[in-house]
Amino acid sequence: MLEFLLQNGEIQEKDGLYATWCHAVNSKDETKKALESDIMILEADVNVEGHNTVNETNTPIMAHPPDVYSDNTLEEWLGAVIKSKKGIKLDFKSIQAVQPSLDLLKLKNQTGINRPIWLNADILPGPNVPGFWPVVNSTQFFKLIQTKFPDVTISPGWKVLYLSPFPNVTYTQTMVMEMYDKVKHLPQKITFPVLAVMAKNAWPHLSWLLSQSSRFSLTLWQGQENPTVNDMLFIRDNSNPQRIYYDIYEPVLSQFKEAAKQKDRPRRFYTGGDIVDYFKPANNDGLNIQWEEVHDRASLLSALK
Repeated sequence: MLEFLLQNGEIQEKDGLYATWCHAVNSKDETKKALESDIMILEADVNVEGHNTVNETNTPIMAHPPDVYSDNTLEEWLGAVIKSKKGIKLDFKSIQAVQPSLDLLKLKNQTGINRPIWLNADILPGPNVPGFWPVVNSTQFFKLIQTKFPDVTISPGWKVLYLSPFPNVTYTQTMVMEMYDKVKHLPQKITFPVLAVMAKNAWPHLSWLLSQSSRFSLTLWQGQENPTVNDMLFIRDNSNPQRIYYDIYEPVLSQFKEAAKQKDRPRRFYTGGDIVDYFKPANNDGLNIQWEEVHDRASLLSALK
């Protein structure tokens, strides 16, 4: 996605902080407003018309539950968005919506979609969510993508609840390892959507997940609760800027960008992190990190100068 935005002149460097997002771009009116804005990536929700009713059809529409009807079909939505230079993220709300949507993407691509496509679905129960809550069947989701329209970035997520007045758990090692087992065989780029307010406390596990493949990235998304700027700075200080996207709202986003630009600010490091992320050498290449051998106090003081 960053390469696409860079080539279009939307960003000046490959840094996920500078990609901008618009959520729930579903209705025709919302789509029109988003297309006329300077937002770079549109996120929209896809379901089948009349999902789980007697009127259910096979037509993909743009709707977030509990809505199961819309004035906008996926075909109409794609027709409008493809004329722009916006990036596309589709969030599937049911497995029934996946196959007809992929068929439509394949058809549209015959004349050229010409941009990255991200396909999202919540495939596992996550923090504060009981195991019986419905999720999108991961086996079917991945199989359909591989057979119907594999040239995408897959965004497999966890169902999450965050209730600020109450104690909340974050992403656990078990949750993260279960997700890794689901996706490790996939050939595509993978971006894991993570609730931003929970990211710092889960960093030991999320950092491990990122270390498993250079194809992996995180998309930190905001719910009703604002993440803190300090928490976002911690994530940024301990990661490659090309591998973290920040789908967060104003005013926190602007405050975060301003703080991230301060060269003399104190940085916050995770002791189990990647040394390349710590030093941030040229081209993120460990070959550009210089090492000094220290034998005694004198050589230590010399190296610290």
